[in-house]
Amino acid sequence: MSERAEASETAFWGDADTTEALQYYRTLVETIDDGIYRLDTDDRLVSLNDALVESTGYTREELLGEHVSVLFGDDSEAIEQEIGRLRANAGDRSEVLDLTVETAEEERIHCEVRMNVLEADETVQGTLGIVRETGERKRAETEATEGTFRRLFENVPGNYLIVQPEDYEIVAVSDAYLDATMTERTEIMGKTLFEIFPNNPDDPAEGVGNLRESLERVAETGEADTMSVTHYPIPDRESDGDEFEARWWSPINSPVFDTTGELDYIVHSVEDITPIVQELQADGEQGTFQESDTAESQLEPEGSQLASDVVLRGQEFLQQAKREAYEQLRESEERFRVLVTTTSDAVFSTNADWSEMRNLEGADFLSDTDEQHSSWVEQYIPPEDQPRVQDAIDEAIRTKSSFELEHRVVREDGTVAWIVSRATPLVDEDGEITRWLGAANDVTERVERERYLEDTKERLEAAAEAGAVGTWEWHIPDDRMVTSASFAKKYGIDPDAATEGVSLDQFVSAIHDDDRERVERKIEDAIESGEDYEEEYRVWNADDDLRWVVARGHVEYGDDGTPVSFPGALADITERKQFERRLEESNERLEQFAYAASHDLQEPLRMVTSYLQLIERRYADELDEDGQEFIDFAVDGADRMYDMIEGLLEYSRVERRGDPFEPVELDAVLADVRQDLEMKIEESDATITAESLPRVEGDPGQLRQVFQNLLANAVEYSDEDPPQVTISAVRNGSEVRISVTDEGIGIDPDDRERVFELFQSLHAQDDHSGSGTGIGLALCQRIVERHGGDIWLESEPGDGATFSFTLPAATGDEI
Repeated sequence: MSERAEASETAFWGDADTTEALQYYRTLVETIDDGIYRLDTDDRLVSLNDALVESTGYTREELLGEHVSVLFGDDSEAIEQEIGRLRANAGDRSEVLDLTVETAEEERIHCEVRMNVLEADETVQGTLGIVRETGERKRAETEATEGTFRRLFENVPGNYLIVQPEDYEIVAVSDAYLDATMTERTEIMGKTLFEIFPNNPDDPAEGVGNLRESLERVAETGEADTMSVTHYPIPDRESDGDEFEARWWSPINSPVFDTTGELDYIVHSVEDITPIVQELQADGEQGTFQESDTAESQLEPEGSQLASDVVLRGQEFLQQAKREAYEQLRESEERFRVLVTTTSDAVFSTNADWSEMRNLEGADFLSDTDEQHSSWVEQYIPPEDQPRVQDAIDEAIRTKSSFELEHRVVREDGTVAWIVSRATPLVDEDGEITRWLGAANDVTERVERERYLEDTKERLEAAAEAGAVGTWEWHIPDDRMVTSASFAKKYGIDPDAATEGVSLDQFVSAIHDDDRERVERKIEDAIESGEDYEEEYRVWNADDDLRWVVARGHVEYGDDGTPVSFPGALADITERKQFERRLEESNERLEQFAYAASHDLQEPLRMVTSYLQLIERRYADELDEDGQEFIDFAVDGADRMYDMIEGLLEYSRVERRGDPFEPVELDAVLADVRQDLEMKIEESDATITAESLPRVEGDPGQLRQVFQNLLANAVEYSDEDPPQVTISAVRNGSEVRISVTDEGIGIDPDDRERVFELFQSLHAQDDHSGSGTGIGLALCQRIVERHGGDIWLESEPGDGATFSFTLPAATGDEI
C-alpha cells in the first residue's frame, strides 16, 4: 500500500462516496460463494445473500422475518448459545459450528457456521453469520493482522489518527487525514499528537491544552469526548507550504478497548468545518471566531452572544450529521471486517484488464503486482492454465458479467495451489469497467483429495476386474442396487444401468433356481439380525454361463433403527469350486480304491495266516527252535498286516460310511471306551481321571474310535507306574475342546505334525510291544475334521503329552 497522500485512490473503495461504498459492499457479499445471513436481536433473519437463498431452495420472502430455526431446525439452539457467548464476551472469536441446514425440499446439508456480533455504540445490533457446505472448500481460520487492519484504516474515508494512551504516540493515520493536513505519513508516524500540528510563528495554534484535557478525560472515563470547534492553521496548498491558511476543526476523541476491557488506543478524528465558519463570518458574526489573543473584537455582548448561539447550533448540527455518517461508515466497515475475517476467502481487486492485482484481505496466497511489462495472469497462473483463465476473463470483460473459475495459481512462496476465483466488474457512469472486485478460495486440499479418490477408484476397479471382484450397495428404502461393472456382468445386467441403480429382483432372478430361495432367506435374516452376510451360490452371467460366486456384506441402519443400506462385495469362485469338485471326485476314487484294495487283501491274507497256523499245528514236532521262531514271525507279520488293512478300511469309511450327526453324551461314550479297554487298564493298573463332559453334535461310533485310540495310546506310552491319564473339557462359544493328557514319554516337538500321518509310528516295535499300525492318530484326525474341528498335540520329550481336539457343541445347549 502506498504511503503517499496522493495514493488515496488505492484505498479499499477508492474515492467512492458512502452510497457507492455500500453498493460495493453489496457486490462483495454477493460475490463470495458462501451463504451469508444477518439476524436481528431476536435471532430473526433480516437479510441473506443469493448464495444462501439458492442453496436452501427457499425464496428470500419466505425466509425474511423468520426465526433462524427455519434453516437450522434443532441446531438453532447451538447458534443461540454461541450468540449468547459472543455477546457476553465481546472480544472472543466465534467458534466454528458443525450444523445441518434443512432445505425447502427437506434435504439436509452439512455445513460449518461462524458468527460475529454486530455492535454500534456498545449496543448489540444483531448477528452476522457465514454458512459453508462441509467438504466443498478448504477451511483455514484467518486472523486479521495488525498490519492488515492498519491498511484498512488508512483507506477509511475520514480524517483519523490512532494514538497510544499516556504518551499519545501516533501509530496509524488515514490517507484522508494526510491529504487534509498536507502532511506525509513518514513525518508524523511515531511522534506524539502534540508534535505534529503545523506551527505558524505568526499565528500560533490554539487548543493544545484543551486537546490534552480531552484525551485525559477519555483515558479516565473510557468514553468518547467531543471537543469544541478549534482553530488550527495548516500550510497553504498554493504556496507550497510557505504560508498558512486558517482552518476550523471539530475534533472527537474515542476510546478503543482490548479483549480484557483495558484502554488500548484512542482514535482522534477531526472534521474540517471551515466552510461553515466562513459562511457565518460572511453573515457578520466573524467576531466570534477571532483568535483569542486578538484584542480588536468590538462586537457588542448581545451580538457576540447571538453569534455564539448560532455557532453552537451549527456545531451541534454538524456533530449530529458527523456522528450519523461516522456510524454508517463504521457499521459498513465492521460488516466488511466481520465478513472477511469470518470466511477463509481472499478478497482482491484488479484493474480493468487484470494486469494488476491487489490482495486486499483474507488468506495470503494471492500475490500483488503492479508491473506493467506482464499481466498478473502471465506471472502467477501456470502456463497450462493460462489459456483457460484468460479466455474466461476475456469473455467476462466482453459481456461485462461476473465469472467463476477453478484453476491453479502460484502462491507467494512459489508453491502451486488450486483456487476457485470469482469476480464482479465495477462500472462507471458510461458503463465502462473501472476495476474488478473478487474473492478467491484455496481448494487445494479438496482437489488433491478428489484426485486421490479418483485414482484409488480407478485402481480398485482395475483390481476388481483383474480379480473378478465386484461391489454393490443396495439402498433399501427405495430398492435401488448400485453396483460396479464387474458385479453387473456376473448377473447378466447392463453395467450402465447398474451404476445408476436397478431393483434387487433383477439380480435375484439371475441366481440358480436351486439357490435362489436360500439366498433370499439369508438376505432377510441379515436385515433382521444385523449380522454379517456371507453366502455361496450360482448365477447365470451375460453369456448364459453358470458361475459360482461368494457374496459378503453387512446392513447399515439409520438413527431410528431402520435398515438404510446394504453394501458388500462379490467374488467369482468358479475355478475354486471346479477344483474342489475335481478334488472330491479324486478323493472318492481314492477312497473307493483304498476300500476295494483293503477289502480284497483280507481274503488272501487270511489264507496265508491259516496255512501258517496249519503248518505250525501239523509239523510242530518236526520244527526246531529256529523253524518255530520263523513261523511265529510270519504269523505276527500277517496279524499286523491284517490290523493295518482293518485300519485302512476304517480310514476310508470315515466319509463314506459315517452316520448322521446327532446330540452325543460324551460321558456315555467315554464309559463305553473304558469298558472296552478294561483289560488293558487293569493290566497296567492305570488311573483315568475324567471331568464331566458336555454334549456335542457328532457321529457316536466315530467319536468312540477317537476316545479309544487316544486313551489306549495314553496308557500304552505312559512313563509312570502306574499310568496317570486325565480327560478334561472346556466350552468356548459354539465349540467344545476336549483334552487327553498323560504323563508318559512324550514326543519331540518336530514330530507334532507327523504323528497324524498314515502309517507313522514314532516308537520302535521292541520299545512298546503294543505299538500300533500308525493309522490310529490319522484316523482320529480324519474323524475330527469330518466334525468341523481341529486336533493338535502339545508335548515335550519326557514331559508327557496332551492331545486336544474340538467338536461342535450340541444344538440348543446354553453358551
